[in-house]
Amino acid sequence: MVVRLPVSARPALGFGLLVLAVIGIEWLVIRQPVFLQRPLLPAAVSFDVLLGLPMLFYLLVVRPYRLPVSTVAAAFTAAVALGYWLLPGPQQQYVRWAGQALGGVEVLTAALLLLNLRRLQLACRAAGQHTSEVAEQLTAAFRQVFGRPLAPLVFELQVFYYALLSWRARPVATTGSRVFTSYQESAFTAYVGTVMLLSVAEMGALHLLLIRWNPLVAGVALVLHLYGLLALLAHARAVRLLPVQLTPEQELVVRVGFFWTVRLPLAALAAAQRLPDTPAPAPGRLNLARPLLTPPNVRLMLAGPQSISGPYGLHRVARELTLYVDDAAGLLAALALPETPAGQPVFRNKP
Repeated sequence: MVVRLPVSARPALGFGLLVLAVIGIEWLVIRQPVFLQRPLLPAAVSFDVLLGLPMLFYLLVVRPYRLPVSTVAAAFTAAVALGYWLLPGPQQQYVRWAGQALGGVEVLTAALLLLNLRRLQLACRAAGQHTSEVAEQLTAAFRQVFGRPLAPLVFELQVFYYALLSWRARPVATTGSRVFTSYQESAFTAYVGTVMLLSVAEMGALHLLLIRWNPLVAGVALVLHLYGLLALLAHARAVRLLPVQLTPEQELVVRVGFFWTVRLPLAALAAAQRLPDTPAPAPGRLNLARPLLTPPNVRLMLAGPQSISGPYGLHRVARELTLYVDDAAGLLAALALPETPAGQPVFRNKP
């Protein structure tokens, strides 16, 4: 039997295979006796890791998936960490330079934020008079102070806000809106709690193994693990505080934690469908229930292509949305859309 990968997965798979091939080749080069005798070889390996891999990431991941160009910075950070792991200590000169440059950029970014902290506070406070959603306040503040929305930074700040500062916050909902939760009837909270507990156990065992091999790698792995726990906690909090709502202005607002945000006027919806199980992936179909670790139970067919905002400023164009809400029947009744039986094709007018 021939297994065919979805078209959307092929660029990522190709990038992963190329990364493994590059790491394997560079490791073989480093193992050669002449590597320590020829100064050009460490420079060539450093060039391949520090510049080649981020370039491959841009060509094979950023462009096909239309990710923000700023995500290349994350790839460069990962390449620096890989360089420290791959190259011997005496040959890490170029990697250290790259790490120092990266640290300098981070320091400048932090200094820029601190210098404009008062202006950002005032801008956030002004935006808070129009919206109670943290992402919208931060986006408006950054756009006003820096002239850009800085979506990756907004996403990272949301992680810290929802994990550490949101415990007294109330669910975001405009006055008169109908609210539909997505965590009360599903096993989302239990799944996230289980993953966090297993992650803590795994982190302890892995840290004990890594610290005997390489303390630096152990420290980096510990920081990444702790950040992962923080992100899971933030996601669980955001799902509770950002429900799906139908506003009095006849606009459907679908938020999946702080990952996806969809604002659709009812005129943009063509039909709705109750789902008994997860439909197969298809072009133009976006599964918004995946971050909830549960199968979708509602399918919305759009009148035309719509841009969906995602993490780190990612945008996806979709013609169909599948999502999960606790009260699927109530949502379909509130939308008052033509409902199609499950499995029946839906015909739309071309935009």
